[in-house]
Amino acid sequence: MAELITGADGAVVDGVLRLGVDGVVAAVGYEVTTTRTPNGLRYDVLTPSGEQVSWTAPVAAQRTLILGGARSGKSTEAERLLANHADIVYVATGGDGSTDREWAERIALHRSRRPASWGLAETIDLVPLLGTPGPPLLIDCLTLWLSRTMDACEVWADHSRAIDVEKRIEQLAEAWSHSTRLVVAVSNEVGSGVVPADAGTRLYRDLMGRVNATLARRSESVLWCVAGRTVAL
Repeated sequence: MAELITGADGAVVDGVLRLGVDGVVAAVGYEVTTTRTPNGLRYDVLTPSGEQVSWTAPVAAQRTLILGGARSGKSTEAERLLANHADIVYVATGGDGSTDREWAERIALHRSRRPASWGLAETIDLVPLLGTPGPPLLIDCLTLWLSRTMDACEVWADHSRAIDVEKRIEQLAEAWSHSTRLVVAVSNEVGSGVVPADAGTRLYRDLMGRVNATLARRSESVLWCVAGRTVAL
């Protein structure tokens, strides 16, 4: 019977085939295939005797960006990734919902799912949070961060002010890159539908793509949610 022994730095099959977190050391007679999954790199091994064993190297990402469309399961996946941490700070970028009943109901639903031990920060000022040591952050979401940042920069009235938003995107990306915290951020993918009819919405779409692409390049893990299923990119 094949023997699989796991440890902090990997796993060993039959004492001869060593499986690392990001690679494999080959051994004669063993066939190994690897698959990227949301939970880490999965090894499927066929031994010389014909037995099959599998092992998944755990994800060690400090920065995770979760993308997807509306109601695709992004927030649920973000909460699942941090479920084992008791001291999460949930960063809500959409405001408190005091002027929108439907939005307030959605906020209440999110709050009911979260553990009581999680903290809350309602802000779009993400750079200071990312720049100071502390417990893990769950940022939900960058889509609303962008729309409110565009509001603050008065871009809707003057599209030339988009350059101010682009500067804030770069500042956010720098803070994201150098944060010492464990961070998970949720963002919508809005560029896969029809081209918006008005210039303002087209600008928003383009800036949203800029946010997602910029942070994805600086993340160890990027996940894509579709119909409640999660795919590693």
